[in-house]
Amino acid sequence: MIEYRITLSRKPTLRLWKVEGKKRTLLAKVAGEKAAHSREVILRNLSLNTYMKFRDGRIIYQTDEESAIKLLIALRSIIWLRSIRKITKVLEAVESMDRGEVFWWYSLYLKLGHKAIQALRLAYQ
Repeated sequence: MIEYRITLSRKPTLRLWKVEGKKRTLLAKVAGEKAAHSREVILRNLSLNTYMKFRDGRIIYQTDEESAIKLLIALRSIIWLRSIRKITKVLEAVESMDRGEVFWWYSLYLKLGHKAIQALRLAYQ
């Protein structure tokens, strides 16, 4: 069974993992201001269940597939951006997408890879 987990550290660093049994695959990772903005814009509206907490402030959340795909599209679209204004615009655009649009961008990402993410950035900047 496939599970999706989100790790959030105090640095801040935000990571999205796909877990199949004992095999973990890192899907996306952002750090610094990008992680802080992602937490404010995207994570507050996702369905998250606390999986584990650590004393040093790290939290691991478990989420469903739909929320994980939305977060994947959001994180992949801001990885190479530097401008905070552009990061905020793209995150807000992904947050306002409905379910069908998120799955359409995800299927396009599976077919075209980073070119689909570049198209998403151009469409919503």
